[in-house]
Amino acid sequence: MQIKANEANALMADTWGQRGIQNSDAGVQERLSKIGSRVLQGYHVAIASEDLRAIAPKMNEIDEELRGFAYEGVGMGLAQRDLLTPSSENRMATFVAGDGAAYHNWVYVGLGLMLARAGLPIKPHLEKLNFARSWLAVDGYGYYQGMFHWQDSLDNQVISEQISGYARSVFDQGLGRSIWFIGGGDVNHIARTIDSFAPDRRQDLWGGVGYACAYAGGAERATIEALTNTAGVYRFQLAQGTAYAAKSRQSLGNYSVYTELACQVLWEMGVDAVVESLAANGEALESQTWQHYRARVFHPVRTTLKFSEMLSQETIAQQGQSR
Repeated sequence: MQIKANEANALMADTWGQRGIQNSDAGVQERLSKIGSRVLQGYHVAIASEDLRAIAPKMNEIDEELRGFAYEGVGMGLAQRDLLTPSSENRMATFVAGDGAAYHNWVYVGLGLMLARAGLPIKPHLEKLNFARSWLAVDGYGYYQGMFHWQDSLDNQVISEQISGYARSVFDQGLGRSIWFIGGGDVNHIARTIDSFAPDRRQDLWGGVGYACAYAGGAERATIEALTNTAGVYRFQLAQGTAYAAKSRQSLGNYSVYTELACQVLWEMGVDAVVESLAANGEALESQTWQHYRARVFHPVRTTLKFSEMLSQETIAQQGQSR
């Protein structure tokens, strides 16, 4: 089940050709290649490290700005080992309880990536997690489906019957993240892809695009400005996804020029100001019809978002059950 970087890059190049990407942003494609390499680096470290304590030091060698992606790969690798060679301890749970605590959000996204890659049902694994972590896994699951099974998930718009309730929105937010990359930065193609979906799915898809545009990045200012225009009535959802990317970046102090640029274009202010705005407004920015799950996912290190600090695990569970 090992993954090779050259095969993944070749697959994406072929995908862009099949999907007819014509006005791509070369920076987005180059960025995807870098991110994919870091994901695979984390994956290979995880499957090769018998001693879990050896993983974090190797991750610390990776540039902070891309480190989160490497931890998604770690999540994939640890999930694979737990699935194929179970031990007396769950490796993923042990890792996030120790050295991987700061990046536990990204590790659980990796769980969703691996479940989708292995073609395994996701529901049994969600039942073992609290709501916040299950949402992260569903996000990763949706992202993988969009990236590597786009004929089903994007063209035919298939979604597993196992994913219901609010998890469907989270799946679409992950799917939206994939659209940013699988669209190759071609904003018109991105808009057409989302417009082909039913109206009740478009808000979450645009939110996922906004998150990926700001957190993963790769685009020039002109591309983000064009994306903002093509989002039309969904510009708010695009901007809100960007705000949560800013929150994710600030929580660990791993700032990115791409996140700053996206915030400047969509909010006309920098990352810190956007995050402060979220903190000041609490959940007032949440529309009644579109609530981005990342607003309620805990970031254990250096977070300044007051409203997320005030939300207890009990409150998160109640919110998840009410949907």
